[in-house]
Amino acid sequence: MPEITLQNFQTVFFKMEVEEDLFSRRMSDGTYYWDIVRRQVYLFLHSLHGGPFKRPESPPHQTLSRKLKNIVKMASNSVTLNYLIKRQPKYIFFTGQRIQNGASLIDNISDHLFELVKDEASAIELINRKSISYWSLIFGRKTRVPPVAVLTKDIKSEIQEAVKTLENLIKKYFYMSVDVYKIIYEPFICFKESRAYHSKLLAKHRPNVIICINNGTFNGMFSAAKEAKVPTIELQHGASNPNTIFWSYPSCISSSHIGLSLPTAYLTFSNFWNGNTNYPVKLLDYIGNEYFYQKKVSGSDHGVLIISSYMYREELLQLALEFATTEKDKKIYYKLHPHEFYERDNVISKCSEHSNIAVICDEIDFPDLYKKCNYVVGIHSTTLYIALQAGKKVCIYKRSNYFWHGDIFEYVELFGSAAELSDVMAASNSKYFKNLSKVPVFFQPFDADRFMNALSAVACCI
Repeated sequence: MPEITLQNFQTVFFKMEVEEDLFSRRMSDGTYYWDIVRRQVYLFLHSLHGGPFKRPESPPHQTLSRKLKNIVKMASNSVTLNYLIKRQPKYIFFTGQRIQNGASLIDNISDHLFELVKDEASAIELINRKSISYWSLIFGRKTRVPPVAVLTKDIKSEIQEAVKTLENLIKKYFYMSVDVYKIIYEPFICFKESRAYHSKLLAKHRPNVIICINNGTFNGMFSAAKEAKVPTIELQHGASNPNTIFWSYPSCISSSHIGLSLPTAYLTFSNFWNGNTNYPVKLLDYIGNEYFYQKKVSGSDHGVLIISSYMYREELLQLALEFATTEKDKKIYYKLHPHEFYERDNVISKCSEHSNIAVICDEIDFPDLYKKCNYVVGIHSTTLYIALQAGKKVCIYKRSNYFWHGDIFEYVELFGSAAELSDVMAASNSKYFKNLSKVPVFFQPFDADRFMNALSAVACCI
């Protein structure tokens, strides 16, 4: 029995997909199910082999409380459906406002695009509920719209054939028995509810294009749009490298495969992302992004920026504490991910004995942090690409799935401990970071004309 590790995990997973022709597998009602659930299956199995992603919670039981909530959800869906049908927007956006900008939250991926066509568009907001006015929804006035509310249902009998098939295949390729229903319940119920909702919407109103950031819950919308011949655009929001299951498929899978539930087009930050992985969409182009675009910034060799994440916080925090103890002349800026902001006080408490550690949320943005630091440290983050473009010396901590950043290894330095990190910094001028002058362009400035052209071009792909 060959050993499966984080390093060869994806090879085994892709082998299973291809050899078993999983993308062509259908349920009794004809639904192609693999592309709906593959991401969750991957992440769950990946976590069992040492990966950092959270495992899914058990499917909820049908209680009286949940039944009452289902009634409220159905009413909410009816209101939002009627609102969109009456407004007849030419463009429908899905946005996620989470970045603080003054007194308000913004979506740094989508909001500036929405502004270009806002008089003809409606935005469905996934995160910032304060941007949604239910009174405006009822009376048909301009507001952001809540996403489809997913009802709680028991779907075990509906997907039992898929569950049985996948349990057998996981045992065959990964040598383990897992509760597949627990893994695929959430993506499948989301798919089912979203497809039904958007099928009703698109039967009454056909927008020119639907544009979204993809958080993994849009397969149902993509499927409904595909059937209604409405083009869809996904906007890049993270590092889409070959090891990231979110945007990576076996090379033999093309956009014409009938079993896919993907967008029509994928618009990226620069040409760098258009050829580094196989994401089987019909149109691939770049439009840039002003938030991520970064000019070179001079900083201080005494400043070190550590990029945290909820998945790696304990390891990176321990690294920061060890490094702060031995490198007292270095100022360490420990930058929390937006998903971690609620943990700020806890992290500050753990760092309280080290005056040279500053815990940062969003009170200092990255360009200003780069002015304070010449070194940037992390395990896995899109921010590492931004730092390279800023001319920073990026050091990747060899933990967990750090090797997913293999596409930039020639421009960074790898290390395995606080002591090794100190050695890299001490000798950097003579021995390390020799290829910084050859760093590709990861992020172009936003090009409004390229985006508007894409809105027209995507219609030809249907």
